[in-house]
Amino acid sequence: MPDVTDVAIADEDHFTVTARVGVAHIKGTMVMKLEIRDRRPPVGTTVVGKGTGLASAVDMVTSFTLEPAPGPQLDGPQLAVEPGPRTLVRWQAEVTISGKLAAFGPQGLLDRIARKNVDTFIEGIKDGLRSAGRPGAASQQGTSGWPD
Repeated sequence: MPDVTDVAIADEDHFTVTARVGVAHIKGTMVMKLEIRDRRPPVGTTVVGKGTGLASAVDMVTSFTLEPAPGPQLDGPQLAVEPGPRTLVRWQAEVTISGKLAAFGPQGLLDRIARKNVDTFIEGIKDGLRSAGRPGAASQQGTSGWPD
């Protein structure tokens, strides 16, 4: 994840993430306590988190599921697609922000920053799958309600 400075693992379902955060002129550190719930290997999971920092608080519930993705459509322009099976990632999140950072929500700034971080995270998953020797690439389909 971008800007993560530390991850402290308490056990297999609980961990704390410390990250540098910057929105406009507000910059500093957020600490998120996260819990993995509803673990359904190898199909998906849910992560619940509470964070504080920058005179703000964040409550988050995010989940994802994995499923086989259909092959590329050949009716349109040809796409450069890696051979092998593909995986569709269905991701969703509900985030509540209060405090100073909440002032940036109405302008869509937080949405753009969050979307960029999610895209970077998913690219990291794709790279990890490729480097692990799996021929499939992950496809992304966010269901958060953010506009494309």
